[in-house]
Amino acid sequence: MAVTVCEVTSAPSQTAPPAPGTLLARATDLREELVADAARLEREGVTRADTARLAEAGLYATYAPVELGGVGTDEQRAVIELLAGASPDLWFVWFQHGPVLKMVASTVNEALRETYLADLVSGAVQGGVSYSHVRTPKPSIFAERDGDAYVLTGTQPWCTGWGLVDVLVVGAVVRETDEVVFGLVPACEGPGLRSTGLLDLAAMGGTSTHALAFDGLRMEASQVLNLLPYKDFFAVDASANTNVQPSTFGIALAALDLLEGRSPETAAALRERVLAVRATAYDLLDNAPFNQRNDDRLAARAQALLLGIESATALLTARGGQGMDLADPAQRLLRAAAFQVVHSQAAGIRAATLEALRA
Repeated sequence: MAVTVCEVTSAPSQTAPPAPGTLLARATDLREELVADAARLEREGVTRADTARLAEAGLYATYAPVELGGVGTDEQRAVIELLAGASPDLWFVWFQHGPVLKMVASTVNEALRETYLADLVSGAVQGGVSYSHVRTPKPSIFAERDGDAYVLTGTQPWCTGWGLVDVLVVGAVVRETDEVVFGLVPACEGPGLRSTGLLDLAAMGGTSTHALAFDGLRMEASQVLNLLPYKDFFAVDASANTNVQPSTFGIALAALDLLEGRSPETAAALRERVLAVRATAYDLLDNAPFNQRNDDRLAARAQALLLGIESATALLTARGGQGMDLADPAQRLLRAAAFQVVHSQAAGIRAATLEALRA
């Protein structure tokens, strides 16, 4: 028999969306504070108080439609780069919110949009995702219809921000129809949904990343965000995923900023290469039609990933033995750059990165 998880309702809005054009300025104002806290957040873990700082600055609106307080593409990328370079662990918890906000903003489920959208924009309600398995050849959460509802079973191997976020977007494959259903569920443990444990990660150890078990979680029709053919989702997601994540550039540039004081010649040479790849990657995003020039996109992503490793390695080299301290920024940024290599990675990205290494 299907069971239902604990109920959570939307909290009142606590932070009004900022005026357009101010998000990067607010992120910049926070940068020094975030850099100072980055080592602690990695070791001790991000807390809701830490994400509240971003909400108070209006930064949860970064992915929102412009009319609701969001920003244009250039400013959005700049905010992502800044946060990823300043505190990779806090950035990664915050990053989970973007897909939730975008799915709620675009859903045809008007009741969900009316209930949650304003509070997702303000950060009064914070979201996470539980559907990375769907973008793999072997999805691991499946849904069966029960009237208008769906009953979910299976495992999600990776859910970041568990215990910090309020709601999860869950994706599951509907076996009978070969569709994928996405829904919004409360992010709390109860009958039908539980954590199977905190993951012991080599990087991003402060992000409260857990594996989740779904055992008869009932997702009502009122919770459904989208339903589409699995092959359509897989094709669109795979194409979108060929692009470089702005966070990759943010981490590389943060390392080069620190390297500037130790080896300005090395920093300048690497910065020129990073900025050239960034210009190519963003030009492809802005000007190449979707699902075209994918080989160029993959090549740019591979180059960016390896330049992130090189930039952090250069900083570690310049800092010498002190860089072996786990709290040292060179050590932390090298781990963060290594994480970028596997973040949202699929077979095509692995192949392109390995080809770049061979070259």
